[in-house]
Amino acid sequence: MCGIISVLSFKNKISEDLISALERLEYRGYDSAGIAYVDESSKLERIRSVGRVQNLKDIVENLNIGSNLGIGHTRWATHGKATERNAHPHICNGVAIVHNGIIENYQALKKDLLNKGDEFESETDSEAIAKLIAYNINRGNGFVEAFKESIAQLVGTFAIVAIYEKEPNVLLGAKIGSPMVVGLSSDKNSFYIASDAAALASLAEDVSYLEEGDLVAATKTDKLTYEILDSNRKKVLRNVISNATSINDVSKNGYETFMLKEIFEEAIVARRVYDNFSYNINDLKFDGVSIIACGTSYYAGLLAKYWIEEIAKIHVDVEIASEFRYRNPVLSRNLLYIFISQSGETIDTLYAMRLVKEFGSQTVALVNVEGSSLAREADFVIKTVAGTEVGVASTKAFIAQTLSLLLLFADKKNIDISQIESSINFVLNNHYKFAHEAEKIKDSKSLFYIGRGVNYPIALEGALKIKELSYTSAEGYPSGEIKHGPIAIIDENVYTVSIAPFDKNFEKTISNTQEILARNGKILLITTEKAKAYLNELLGDKNLDCLFLPDANSICQPFCIITAIHLLAYYTSKFKGHDVDKPRNLAKSVTVE
Repeated sequence: MCGIISVLSFKNKISEDLISALERLEYRGYDSAGIAYVDESSKLERIRSVGRVQNLKDIVENLNIGSNLGIGHTRWATHGKATERNAHPHICNGVAIVHNGIIENYQALKKDLLNKGDEFESETDSEAIAKLIAYNINRGNGFVEAFKESIAQLVGTFAIVAIYEKEPNVLLGAKIGSPMVVGLSSDKNSFYIASDAAALASLAEDVSYLEEGDLVAATKTDKLTYEILDSNRKKVLRNVISNATSINDVSKNGYETFMLKEIFEEAIVARRVYDNFSYNINDLKFDGVSIIACGTSYYAGLLAKYWIEEIAKIHVDVEIASEFRYRNPVLSRNLLYIFISQSGETIDTLYAMRLVKEFGSQTVALVNVEGSSLAREADFVIKTVAGTEVGVASTKAFIAQTLSLLLLFADKKNIDISQIESSINFVLNNHYKFAHEAEKIKDSKSLFYIGRGVNYPIALEGALKIKELSYTSAEGYPSGEIKHGPIAIIDENVYTVSIAPFDKNFEKTISNTQEILARNGKILLITTEKAKAYLNELLGDKNLDCLFLPDANSICQPFCIITAIHLLAYYTSKFKGHDVDKPRNLAKSVTVE
């Protein structure tokens, strides 16, 4: 889940490219950061710092670094705490590497290298890679051969980039399981390897995504050249596509945070998804659907289940990807398997899809990143066109996923996109009301989110966002389940967000809301204008606050509620003084199991 960038260039100031790319990659990890480069005297140098990329940038800006070759990394810790000695790059005898993923056999490799006289300075699995490459060079191999031999000894998932001070005109990379993208600058004077196309915004107009087992070797002579070798080490060509990430996508554009910018794009994204949606699965034959995903994408699947079963009259299962592949699932060739991932690189979801493909069932990938692993490997691909999402907590991508799933099974002409747009914009135009409510709930020791029908998955999403951003214990429940245990926790210190638009489930949800009020629990009721006439008995309760959203039909209503819970989580985190874009312990693209 770490961010990788590397440069081989005719330019002599690559440190600027490394730092700017790391800033764009920081959403992938921000425990520590570092760069390594071969300087003008062919000496390998390294700079590392704990914390945000800005800490590293402050150091680098005070140095006059001249270099044509370098690698950079921003870390999300797996093995070892967030300390400078655990920060990447790792070096050994002139070799420097950066690594994303997990080396499962690193203990065995480390033991063997220790027996050969090596010493380790870090607690990471990644350091063993640098030691291994250096060891294979010392056995008489050239850099490229030593790299190949070392990669063959690794078990696990990884994206690895390596440089060697004695071969300062060579840049190497390899991947299994973790994403890796390569690109040339438009003037052909710089070659890049990165973990994410967002890193190359403004650097490379065209990119290629490496495939499973690929190795890339770039060389600088009188010009820059590179070759890609597949898992059999045969030279191959990979598709070159336009880098869809622009510098505007990875800029805040005047907003205080990326997350706020992305919430305010939710109506725009809904319209974009609708206007660009042209997918048709009518030619596929299936008796039911299985949706497989993680986190927020899983909740998108749960929400879509209600719609699909109502519209298409077929059975829908929704599975957590990290559990699916480990429980020996009963697979069927009569099911359509839909895999959802914003990044298209979520490792649990990717491995679940490979299991289904091996069985021979039809697979659909719903992704936001063109060229991602899920997109390349699925039988059928749906691109959500949400645009780059930098905030770690998913917002506009969730809107895009849910609307895409709806459109896949519904008649497009029956979806009132204007109503979806206008209701979301109403919420955005009244964002200050959610800020007001966030002030009240920010000090709660715990929170419940409750809802019925389609509002139950939205309650789960709301609770997740509060947990992610404000570090407050929060749980989402079906409204009717509150009395089956959770109500024991209710007292004057517990806030419940009750999602109760004026729909067929309104009266039942209000009854559950009254059960909480009867026990002195505090309620934020998110409802709609038509409900006002039915709330006379409750509106005077001192423990009840209401937020009234526009009335919309049952299909359109959930979208503005989603925007509402996103704003509530955003402001709660902000008022608690947290970094909204980079919540602790989390990273955007989860590429480790």
